[in-house]
Amino acid sequence: MKTIFRIVLCACCVSMFVCAKTPGKSTQKALGSLPANSQAVHTMSVAEFLERIEQNSVMLAKSQAYAKSLIYEGKAARAWNSPYADVSAMQVRSPSGGKELETEAYFMLAPRLPWVSSILRQMYETRHIRAQKNYELTKRLSVIGIKRLYLDYLAQKEQFEVYEDRLANAKEQLDIAKIRFDAGRISRSQYLFFRSDFLSVQVMYENSKKNLLNTLNALKVGLGIIDSSVDIQVDGLAFSYIGLSDTDIESKLQNSLYLEIVALDIADYSNSAKFASRSRFDSLEVGAGANIAESSTGAAFKVKIPLPLTTKYGNQKAMYLALQSGSVRESEILKNTLQNNAHSYLTQLEVKKNAISVAKADEENKKNLTEISKIGYEAGKTSVFEYLLVKNNYLDSMIATIEAKRDYINTMAMLEESLAQVLTLENQKQE
Repeated sequence: MKTIFRIVLCACCVSMFVCAKTPGKSTQKALGSLPANSQAVHTMSVAEFLERIEQNSVMLAKSQAYAKSLIYEGKAARAWNSPYADVSAMQVRSPSGGKELETEAYFMLAPRLPWVSSILRQMYETRHIRAQKNYELTKRLSVIGIKRLYLDYLAQKEQFEVYEDRLANAKEQLDIAKIRFDAGRISRSQYLFFRSDFLSVQVMYENSKKNLLNTLNALKVGLGIIDSSVDIQVDGLAFSYIGLSDTDIESKLQNSLYLEIVALDIADYSNSAKFASRSRFDSLEVGAGANIAESSTGAAFKVKIPLPLTTKYGNQKAMYLALQSGSVRESEILKNTLQNNAHSYLTQLEVKKNAISVAKADEENKKNLTEISKIGYEAGKTSVFEYLLVKNNYLDSMIATIEAKRDYINTMAMLEESLAQVLTLENQKQE
């Protein structure tokens, strides 16, 4: 009976170690079967990666269109109002007695006054710059989000391969337990314990597979990939640590896009307040024409001057000044918030880097224990269940290391979002 157990275990071990040597193939099988004449992996460079993000973002498309529209909106606002004809006719007393028809006809122009046109030009120039800054901010945040998704996808692939080995290990334990249970060497409760462990690992395996597919689909949407590839690879983009100090954080925050956009809001409200003041006399209508009657004909000239005897413009100016004051306060709060968040995330990254180092050390230690346990099992000094338990602990430590990396990736993305800068892309040191 002991010989039978050894043969079963050896066959399973060989199968499991073969799978461990070719993890990429097992992951591709999990992601789906390949259709005929299709490429399994969609490989791209970092430059293509960035280009695809820019071309396939709805927010970026709208932001770019809005920035372009402001140019034409500004030109429309500074343009003169449409000219028009002003014609009136009435009956008047004729010099020779009786009545006659008198007609007045004017061709009217409504030019935009220069002091209003100048402030409108400043307003729309500021708004156009703000729209461009907003486009750049949206682009960077999109890159940060898709990059985080891709790095997390790489970690999930590693995790899935470990779960696959973990499932094979649990299946091996269950098969051996079944043989021993049928032979009456272990109780039903002991057998059910191994079955429960196998089913629990199977649930984790299926959840890992589901999450991997969901992440891949989200990645394809973000990159605009519609071909039948079952995997995505970006050359030059992999997990890496960032090397920043508190001084670097302060330097990067000096050119924060968030603060630049708020500063442009402040300038826009200031210009709007000036526009409200100058709009009291925003246009002047002038016209020339003729006065035509039966007894006489003569040239005529007309001017229309607005009389802004209203509180409308004063209240508009006060409204924009209140918004400007709020934006100034917003800038102060935002600056402090960004500084606190950035320094906090940087500290967290140092802690999480140390956590990854500890997890790797634990993983390496359990790997050595597994090798020693394997030798002991082959020499008959360690039971099969003890050996498989040690191996399970090793696989669990690998999962813990990957989870620590995923945590680091998410925190790094939050730091990048706080700085509105992409910190890692090319020439990375893989860890």
